[in-house]
Amino acid sequence: MSRHAAERECISYSRIYSDLLFFFSFVCAKNAHNMNIPMLFRSYESHETHLGCKIWEAARATSAVPTFFKRIEIGRAQPFIDGGVGSNNPSWVVLDEANSLFGTRPIGCLVSIGTGQVEAVGIRRPGFFQQMVPTDVVDALRAIATDCEDTYEHMLRLFAQLPRTYFRLNVEQGMQVVRLSEWERLSKVEAHTAQYLRRKEVDEKLVLMGKIITAPKARLTIEQLGTEEPPL
Repeated sequence: MSRHAAERECISYSRIYSDLLFFFSFVCAKNAHNMNIPMLFRSYESHETHLGCKIWEAARATSAVPTFFKRIEIGRAQPFIDGGVGSNNPSWVVLDEANSLFGTRPIGCLVSIGTGQVEAVGIRRPGFFQQMVPTDVVDALRAIATDCEDTYEHMLRLFAQLPRTYFRLNVEQGMQVVRLSEWERLSKVEAHTAQYLRRKEVDEKLVLMGKIITAPKARLTIEQLGTEEPPL
């Protein structure tokens, strides 16, 4: 590669990096000592205490599904597990965080992407191995099965007066037969997802989402919308 070509490549990468600075992202995890409120590992500054973890540590924490991956200790030996345990659909967390950061800004669009209907994460009749798993882990996994769709119903009610603002994409058929541990069946996940995206109503939803994201017509601020999660 010539020097001039290398310089152009460096400039293009720097532009991409500078564009990323305009985006805010976080991942959820749960402290195994107290799982009531999810811990957010953010890519931006926050008023909350930050553990100063590395990117790989945050990735490990948010993917540490009980019975599949070991928990990870960050900071002063604080044990973290997957934030999906009880917050598998973090729409409330997103709204609350957006309210803290941009409360006075109008809300344009909220898109929630699921991993399949609730049956895909259902709890089957326990076998010998499952009977050996601690009951608190079983209870936590059972919470995943109801968290996603319960949150979806709450979101529908919250945005009832703001049509074309909240969108949920979730494969409805085929994913139920793919277990969390069956990573080798990703080709089936891809096939079911492709079929879902080919449906006329889903295609129309995607087109509408694109138009709204590029030219939102917001009527309420995030603060006015209200983000307090209703009691279950």
